[in-house]
Amino acid sequence: MQTKRFISQIIFFVIFIALMITNKAQIWMAFLFLSIGLAAFFGRYYCGFICPIYTMIRVGNLIGRALGTQKKEIPKFFKLKGLRTTILIIFLGALGYTIYTMTRGEKFPLPIFIIALGVIVTIFVNENTWHRYLCPWGILLSFTAKFTKRSLNVSQKGCISCRKCYNICPAEAIDFKEKAEIMPRYCLLCYKCHDICPVEVIRYKKN
Repeated sequence: MQTKRFISQIIFFVIFIALMITNKAQIWMAFLFLSIGLAAFFGRYYCGFICPIYTMIRVGNLIGRALGTQKKEIPKFFKLKGLRTTILIIFLGALGYTIYTMTRGEKFPLPIFIIALGVIVTIFVNENTWHRYLCPWGILLSFTAKFTKRSLNVSQKGCISCRKCYNICPAEAIDFKEKAEIMPRYCLLCYKCHDICPVEVIRYKKN
């Protein structure tokens, strides 16, 4: 699945860059807002298979690991209550300004700025911090994905509590008590948990 996901990410990244270069960012924005709506039915497939930020974060990971600058744990600061709300408010203001500039035929490089920010965060912190707490698009997607009709689910009867899925999840989307349970609101549909499960009890299905 990871090979298929990587190919999908590269294809959509090329499309994204082409739209930015040809000054047709509004097409991508429309597609993104459509994906936010569809997340209520299919989960955050945009994050796992399409998002250009996630694609470029791979580069940030490589640089951060090579330089030894990444922190393994998510800093407590990013878990503060109200931080996500603050980020969302700032982002909505920037998004409104971006849409305004589009109506005037001008450019405001908000998508490029967010990609750069995601890469920088990943180099000096880690990708989990970005996915779970900082990505503004992820915050919007989490609202609709909370009600998704389909998502990755763990069969409670088959789960052997090995915690491999919990340890590999890049978005802290797995709640682990006695058994693993995936929270659709935060799940990126990256399928890393699905691929690593030794008993193959994680499936994408109706909730």
